[in-house]
Amino acid sequence: MNFSISGNLFKGIGIASIGALILSPDTLFMRWSEMDVWSMLTWRGLEMGIILILFSSCFKIYRSKYKNIYSPVGLSIIISQIISSLLFTYGIAETSVSLILFCLATSPIFASLFSIFILGEKTNRATWITAFFALVGVGIAVLNGDDVINAPQGSVLIGTICGIGASATLGLSLVLLRFKPNVPAMTVTGVSALGNGFIGLLFVEPNLLFQGDILSISFSGLVILPISFACLTFATRYTPASNIGLLMLLETALGPFWVWVGTTETPNLFMILGGVIVISSLAWYILIDQIKFSITK
Repeated sequence: MNFSISGNLFKGIGIASIGALILSPDTLFMRWSEMDVWSMLTWRGLEMGIILILFSSCFKIYRSKYKNIYSPVGLSIIISQIISSLLFTYGIAETSVSLILFCLATSPIFASLFSIFILGEKTNRATWITAFFALVGVGIAVLNGDDVINAPQGSVLIGTICGIGASATLGLSLVLLRFKPNVPAMTVTGVSALGNGFIGLLFVEPNLLFQGDILSISFSGLVILPISFACLTFATRYTPASNIGLLMLLETALGPFWVWVGTTETPNLFMILGGVIVISSLAWYILIDQIKFSITK
């Protein structure tokens, strides 16, 4: 019995690791596409949505729960995921990848805070300590966000607001999925992606939709996003969400590296320091949470 539990835990961590590693170069392909916000949102949303919905329809466990997507909680998850993806895409187009990923990494903190109101969970001292240091790290990165080589010349403030907003709504969607586990995560994510695609179509200028590198953005929408999210979703069956949250920090750490290699977009030392503080504090928080989970079990 112990071997089975250990085997499943190892399997879940392995699947989640694959998903996080596959997701890490996503922002590089967004940069390579050289598309505007609405074009990226359209291509990524429609392609990812179609793939995830088709894939989830192959499994009875998802088909049997499909109607739960349109429950009040299911619709709330869709709305929060749409807002999160929209803000993330806009933020990437506005400012440096590093800043947005550092902001997005704080989603576990927002998830803990939303859990107070939605799940009735108590927030311990570790949560507040982590939130403080994570905000310090983001603050260091933001204050020096203009001094990034080859980054978009947009507003660092707007980019930061988008990054924090994307993080908060992502944390909300995770809590809502925990609140109603009968909502099929993979299918609802596909529906949300389609929603983003249609929003992009409403605002994109037709002459811009096919400008840029379509192969790069399509590789993201058809390969990177569906496979990574399928792995991360599937891994929740075998390992606690805290493990997946820790492994998701791989994207925060590796994403800026891939962008630097592929585009020479180079964060300054202060931004790197801020990122180290964010990642270290969150890694500590999730590991503490995992230790408590193991003791409880």
